[in-house]
Amino acid sequence: MSEEELVQVADALVRHGIDGVIATNTTLDRTLVDGMPHAHEMGGLSGRPVQTKSTEVIRRLHQELNGKLPIIGVGGVDSVIAAREKMMAGAELVQVYSGFIYHGPRLVKDIVRNI
Repeated sequence: MSEEELVQVADALVRHGIDGVIATNTTLDRTLVDGMPHAHEMGGLSGRPVQTKSTEVIRRLHQELNGKLPIIGVGGVDSVIAAREKMMAGAELVQVYSGFIYHGPRLVKDIVRNI
């Protein structure tokens, strides 16, 4: 989303009384995986390739929402450090997908113990 779209989404979430928001999702941007095997396959990328961008979107959304509703941070949560980054950016909760696939249930245990 563009900056303007993000602001519009934040406004709509508040205006319509939404209880919370999951930020973010996958990306179709292949810049971070150029040259890697399977980089040209169809579908959205998740995990580490979206980690930094996702955290920035969470930070910006948090600024716009100003605590009016909780943010669930998603995108590259593959370690305690990544989970903390999402929370420091403004997420009240984190959701794990790809990290769980690569690190298993122990990742969840580590995050819960260390946050």
